This record gives sequence, structure tokens and C-alpha cells, in this order.
Amino acid sequence: MQPKYRTVEDLLQEESFINYCLRNNEQDVRYWENFIAAHPGKRELIAEAVQEYRLLFTALAQSDLNEQLGNLKNKLEGNESTPVIELNRTGRLRAPFYQRFSSTAIVALTIITIGLYLFWKTQRTPTAQPNRVQYVCKPGERKSFQFPDGTQVILNAGSELYLNEEYAKNTREVYLKGEAFFEVQHNAAVPFIVHTSSMDVKALGTAFNVKSYNNENKTEAVLIRGLVEVTLKKDNNRKLLLHPDEKVLWTEKEGEATNGPAVNKSKMEQAVVQSVRKTDNGDVKEVAWVQNNLAFEDEAFEEIAYQLNRWYNVTIQFESNDIKQYHFTATFKKEKIEQVLDILRTSKRFNYRFEGEQKILIYK
Repeated sequence: MQPKYRTVEDLLQEESFINYCLRNNEQDVRYWENFIAAHPGKRELIAEAVQEYRLLFTALAQSDLNEQLGNLKNKLEGNESTPVIELNRTGRLRAPFYQRFSSTAIVALTIITIGLYLFWKTQRTPTAQPNRVQYVCKPGERKSFQFPDGTQVILNAGSELYLNEEYAKNTREVYLKGEAFFEVQHNAAVPFIVHTSSMDVKALGTAFNVKSYNNENKTEAVLIRGLVEVTLKKDNNRKLLLHPDEKVLWTEKEGEATNGPAVNKSKMEQAVVQSVRKTDNGDVKEVAWVQNNLAFEDEAFEEIAYQLNRWYNVTIQFESNDIKQYHFTATFKKEKIEQVLDILRTSKRFNYRFEGEQKILIYK
């Protein structure tokens, strides 16, 4: 029987899982540790839910929490006949309410707050945080939205983008982890700047794509229309100009010695400006995802796997390194992950199998 927990939201609505995050109930902690051991395919999902819980409640100041708990306790002590709703659903006997007030109240507030948070999160795309607005796409998602100045954005799977609350007033700077396509509203007085870990992309009014995922060693900017200036942060802030149908690719080789000699580092990092290749119908491969298409052109299977992981919310693993080096050229529109792999293996000898709901092993 497959475990019922499929999403982070499923886990965050479980009282026992909140106890596991709080580490305040040995029986619940032991249950979830055993659950993880019995369902290794859920390990990443549980880790993500724990991280989501921590991010959510780090923002809740401890003083605010203490104040709410104090108000709740005073209200209860002033009216002991008020019915108490028991949150436990396992049927186990518990200690009297007041003896367990602190931990249960925290769990109650946690579940209520998470419920409100999850409802609010489904009602709007941006997630407000202090001094900034954040947009998030989980693996398997793609979203489009408009900034206050009219700039249109499409955010790819597994990506995060945020902007300060002062956006469009004195500045138009955004911060990207992942991939996004921008169609910038023209404003010569206030340039539009996309910040990534490796490069900044500055534009006045244009359409371009930026790709910078944390788990990949490449950052890429592709210009479709207009003119942009790219600043290479890790190359002494060297500046490059991109013209339409050009892209800049910054590559950081694995094994880079962060404290090593500069001469060694320069061999490992490089920026390449090149013309983009178009298909017979004039499409640009790098922005095919904007039209919900996946396009590969002589790309290694390992690189393709990164995109498939985000696109279909799966985890692909390879049995051997030589399979990673298989190269493919293909375009997919609305095929399922099984159909994609079946098509790819018609040209190369490999097989695959699902291990759990979202893990796929590629083998010979």
C-alpha cells in the first residue's frame, strides 16, 4: 500500500508531523523516523515539509507567539467550562489539558496558522515576506504574472523570484534562482535588472530569458528582443552587450577551488557569447518552455535529466556514468514522462523503472 502523503501540504496538516517538527512528542518522532526508514522515496518530500515548516515559523516572532499563548491561556483560565476540542485523533489517553497546555497550544496554533497559510498560498501567486514579494514555482509548475510596472514574467518549474516592496518606485531590481522569461515594460529612467549568483542582466525595454539553477553549474541569458547588458560578477564585473538572438553562457566547472590561485580559477570558469540556433519554424530552443514545450539539441542525458526532474517533479538517477553522456535532440509538447523516456530510448540503448512514485532509475 502506498503512503497517503503526496504533497508538503498533506504533511503540514498532520498533528503528529507538527509534533515531529517540534520534537516534543517521542511517540510521534519515533513514528515519523520509522516512516522515513520504511518509505525512503518520501525522504525528500518530508525534508521539504520540515524546511517549509521552519521557514514559515521563523518569520513568526517568539514574542508574538508568547503573547498569543498568554492570551489563550488567560481566556481558558477565565472560563473553565469552555469546551476543549481535542486535536488527538489516535484514541490514545492523554494527560489533563492544563498539564499539557504548552505543547498542545503550540501545536494548535501551528496547525491553525498552517491552515491559514496554505489557504492564503493557494489564493495568490506571490508570497509576501518582510520588505519583499516572492514568487515560487515548485517542480512540475509554471506560472505567469505581471509586475506593478506592467512587466510580464513567466516563471519555470523549480524557480524562485523576488522583488523589494519599493519595486517600480525608485528601482526595478529582481532576484532569481531558477529560470524566468521577462518581457520588460520600457522605462528609460529606471532600468530593469535581474540578479543571479553569477551575473546581472540589465535592460531598458526588452524580452529575454535568464536561467540560473542552484544545482547546475551554468548560468545563461538569452536575448529575444531589444538590448541588454550582462555583468559577470565572478569575472571582475566584466560587462557584455547582448543583441537579439544572442546568448551568454557562464560555466563553472565542478571541483572549483574557491580559495585556489586565480589562474586555476580562470581555467574553470568561462563566459561564452554565441548566436542562438533556431528551428525550421523559427523557434528558439532556450525559450521553448515558455510555450510549454521541452526542446533538446545535442544535449547530454545528464543535462536533460535536470530539466525532466523539474518539469515532471521526479528524481532521475543513473545506474552508470556512461549513460549520462548519451546525447539527444528532440522536442516534446504534452507527452508524459514515460512517453518521453520511451521515445529517447528508441535511439539509445537504455531502460528505466520507477522506484516509488517519483524516483526513476535509468539503467542498461
